[in-house]
Amino acid sequence: MGDLLQQFSEFLKKPAIRLEQDVSFGNLFLLIGVLVLTFIIAIFLRQWFRKLFVRLNIQGNLQSRLLAILFLIIMIIGIGVAFNVSKISSELIDTVFNYPLADLFQTGKDTVESDIGEETSSTDDEDVRRLTLARLFYGFVIVFGMFILSKYAQAVVRTQILQSFQIERHTQFIILRIFHFCLITIGVLISLSTLGISLTSIALIFGGLSIGIGFGLQNVVSNLISGLILMFERPIKIGDLVEIMDVNIFGRVTSINLRSTVIVALDEKEIIVPNSQLITEPVHNLTHYNDRFRVRVQVGVSYSSDVELVKKVLLEVAHTHPDIIKEPTPNMEYVTAPFIRFISFGESSLDFELLAWIPDSFMRFDVASDLHFMIWEKFKEHNIKIPFPQRDVHFYQE
Repeated sequence: MGDLLQQFSEFLKKPAIRLEQDVSFGNLFLLIGVLVLTFIIAIFLRQWFRKLFVRLNIQGNLQSRLLAILFLIIMIIGIGVAFNVSKISSELIDTVFNYPLADLFQTGKDTVESDIGEETSSTDDEDVRRLTLARLFYGFVIVFGMFILSKYAQAVVRTQILQSFQIERHTQFIILRIFHFCLITIGVLISLSTLGISLTSIALIFGGLSIGIGFGLQNVVSNLISGLILMFERPIKIGDLVEIMDVNIFGRVTSINLRSTVIVALDEKEIIVPNSQLITEPVHNLTHYNDRFRVRVQVGVSYSSDVELVKKVLLEVAHTHPDIIKEPTPNMEYVTAPFIRFISFGESSLDFELLAWIPDSFMRFDVASDLHFMIWEKFKEHNIKIPFPQRDVHFYQE
């Protein structure tokens, strides 16, 4: 047992990472142990502060942000304590973050002979442009910071400029999208400059990706182009009520992005539809020019019914409903007062159709349902029969 402990003690003293001050396995285990303990403490404090915030009636969004900040502060403090307890200098972090990642995939550096006969490394002039973890981190921070800046800048531009000029909602959306893409593009270019990647290298990369785009990313490119068409041609705008017939989607458009469009259905569920589907498939835009909609209610009555009475009853129902337009104004183009059509002589019924306009197409299902209830009550009141198919089955005994 003593020999085993001695061997384990010697193992812990062996250097795991060789620097100016070697880092032993014992130091690494101690570092990991303190980090795990810090993580457990952070989880415990997070739960405790969550209960405290609930008692203080702090709002959910603010509560989540405070808890996230608290967790980050505890972990940063814990990392500093872990390095102090394990006696590992910050040289290790500096070495890891500034280690050139390209060297991981190279066996050695090529050398060239200079004009004066000295051998120099071919990468000496590229030391400043080496790709390291630190530069990757800085590049990520720049892009993420530009994204956050874009969100706040869009809110300021919308409230302070666009709304003051009373610009249409869809036009505001397009302007803000272009503004967002410009800021993100600037952030990406600054990030690439920080990483030391030249535009020539990017051109080579995209040249290679063009083959993949041609074969494997056809749908993505199709959706991107369709998104641009939707934004600028404007067959569908923010707030429009649309119906995609082939997939039975009905709802109001809340967002048009480059790749997809978000539609909120009647049950308040968000449906994400690829933009190419809105371009290539039949789409009913019920509010492209206005919000009005014509409701159609079909009903059949028996052949013994008085057709003039049926017409009168249906018109009374239409004029009784509060949401139906009874007398259209001159600015309501193509809108008519409620009227009745005698559609056909059916197999067992006389078929009529009530047509009436409503001001909001989003109410069409509710209004149609109300009309069905009212027609049923009126028909019972006037003893108007609604027939239904009947079949007689005869059995013959052989």
